[in-house]
Amino acid sequence: MKKIAIFAFLIIFFAVIAGCATLSVYAKVNPDTSISNYKVTIETTSMIYGMISGTLKSNFDESLYNYDEKWTGDKVIITVSAKNNIQSLDPANWTIKKVDNHIIYDDKRFASKSEIDTSNQYSAAMMNSVSLHYYLEMPGKITTSNANKVDGNKAEWHLIGNKMSTPIHAESELPLIPFISGFETVLALFGIMGALFVMKKK
Repeated sequence: MKKIAIFAFLIIFFAVIAGCATLSVYAKVNPDTSISNYKVTIETTSMIYGMISGTLKSNFDESLYNYDEKWTGDKVIITVSAKNNIQSLDPANWTIKKVDNHIIYDDKRFASKSEIDTSNQYSAAMMNSVSLHYYLEMPGKITTSNANKVDGNKAEWHLIGNKMSTPIHAESELPLIPFISGFETVLALFGIMGALFVMKKK
C-alpha cells in the first residue's frame, strides 16, 4: 500500500505542475474492514505520463496489482487494480475501523498531497485542471458523509482544483448479516425462505 501512496503522490504532484489530469478511485469496504474491487484510473496527457512513468512503474508491485495503459492520440488512461482484497497500510492517511456497530472510512491521501499555493493565477489554473472522482461502497447504509452524493450504501465525491484538499469521509452501519446490507434486504430474504417452505409443504 505504500507504493499506491507513492503512486497517488506522483500523479498529483506532476499533474499540478503540468495540468490536465483526472483521477478516479473505486473501493468497496467489507464488514471485516478489508477492501475489495479496489481500482485507480488516471486520465492524463503524454507529457505528464513522460514525467512519471519511470518512477511510477518502479514503485509498482506486480504481485498485488494489475496495470494497464490505453492510448488515444495524446491521451492515456492508466488503470491500476488490486488482484485480491487489500488492507490499508497507511494509518496516517487512510483508515477503516469498526466502532460499535459502525464502520468509519477516512482517506486523506489525496488531500495531504494536493495542498499547494493557489494564490497566483497560474497555480490556480493548473490546479483547476486536476480533478478527483471517488466512488465508495460501504457494507451498510451510509449514515454520515461529506460526499457530493449518497445513495444507500454508496457515496461519490467529485472534487476539482483546491477542493481536492477535502478528505474522504463516510460512516456506515454494519449489516445485520455479513455481506447483506439493509433491513429491507433481510426481510426480503426471510420472505423468500418462507415462500419456499410453503411451496415445499404443498
